[in-house]
Amino acid sequence: MAEPGPNVEDLYLESYAFTTAAAIVGSVDRKIFVLMRDGRKLFGILRTFDQFANLVLQDAVERIYLNDENDDNSSPQRYSEAYRGVFMIRGENVVMMGELDIDTEDDHLEKLQKIPFPEAETELKARQAAKIKTELAKSKTLLAKGLINDFVKSDLY
Repeated sequence: MAEPGPNVEDLYLESYAFTTAAAIVGSVDRKIFVLMRDGRKLFGILRTFDQFANLVLQDAVERIYLNDENDDNSSPQRYSEAYRGVFMIRGENVVMMGELDIDTEDDHLEKLQKIPFPEAETELKARQAAKIKTELAKSKTLLAKGLINDFVKSDLY
């Protein structure tokens, strides 16, 4: 009697890249970066998550990067950080997340000027308000021409 061949279902699962909350399992107890819909950038140790990709970070730090106003496409020249402690993030607010190399994650900060967090937060909010105003005007113009702009005020990343 011939040996049974590999199960087709097993082969399929081996090559399948998990795109659900199960893909997060490997990042538990590791330092991660999370980009949120409102534009906030959080760094911390992923302690747990659930089936909705709600995340709990320990020793979370919120970081703001700012570049010169005249050069929006340049790399940031200033940054600020605020310690947030234990931080829960609702899964629907996560745009992107990924693991960090703890040996090199802060190397780029040496080239940037650190500024106080309230100052950075005020400047960022002003920039976001200006972006919202610009995008709403753009949406109105496009709508008058029968076109749709998919901008949503809560998506500021």
